[in-house]
Amino acid sequence: MTAIPDEAAYLAAAARRLLDEKTLASTVDWMTEHAGPTVSGRPWSTTTLRRRLRNPAIAGLRENADGELVKGPAEPLIDRETFDALQELFTRNERGQGDKPKHVHYLSGGIATCGLCRHPLVSRSTANGGRGYVCEAEGCGKVRISAEPLDDYVGERVLAHLQDKARLKWLVAIRDQFTAEAKKAAVFLEQLTAHKAELARAYGTKDLTLAEFKAAKAALDGKRKEAMSAERRGKALEELPKLTPEGLEEWWTATAGRGQKRTLVQLVVAEVRVGPATVRGSRRFDEARFDIDWR
Repeated sequence: MTAIPDEAAYLAAAARRLLDEKTLASTVDWMTEHAGPTVSGRPWSTTTLRRRLRNPAIAGLRENADGELVKGPAEPLIDRETFDALQELFTRNERGQGDKPKHVHYLSGGIATCGLCRHPLVSRSTANGGRGYVCEAEGCGKVRISAEPLDDYVGERVLAHLQDKARLKWLVAIRDQFTAEAKKAAVFLEQLTAHKAELARAYGTKDLTLAEFKAAKAALDGKRKEAMSAERRGKALEELPKLTPEGLEEWWTATAGRGQKRTLVQLVVAEVRVGPATVRGSRRFDEARFDIDWR
């Protein structure tokens, strides 16, 4: 109802930046740099900023029982014209994204496995132009399924799984652990150039043999890949909403992109075993084909 003084002016400025054709990603970085972290202490994310700027309360409005926007009790930070222009911009961007092929599947990367041979399923195009998960293991190849229905089914199971308070508490702990690892990774990556220079000096002064230099450089390169992976994972987890059953469900249905949903699914699901269709050529979605192992 009442604006947070240290944040209000920056939110209004962020709205103007977006309407001046700045990207959402660059505006998020600008918010973190100039406005500081959100009230939860985390850097701004595209999900958080979009949710704030889509909330009618930012313009002093609320939605009535007929779905119309009317004057509300909140203190307005932007005027109605700016708010409407923002909603049009977000809707236009969403339409543009909807025209692109969806290649981000929740279970890619080895989580979906063949229920017969246990080999990871791979993502492939289907005959009708969609995408599917297929077993291509030598001597098997008997399992295939459309990706979208299976992804949607697993997503629903994930939300149901996280209704339990103990599981949510576990998820908070994992998120915090990975976020801390991402911060350490960022520090390591900043220092990586100095580490490599030090290694080169040691080789130049003959403190290291060529074999020792190559081994040390390979170890640094391996740590670099691990650090970059940790940094990407931490960035993705920063975009998770408030971890409550209601917060997760609203985020999943209203604001999360497929990449963000994939992050959550792969955080809590260890494996989805997919069995063959019980009736050859059947298009019926059969829940009995799937077994989910949770982390």
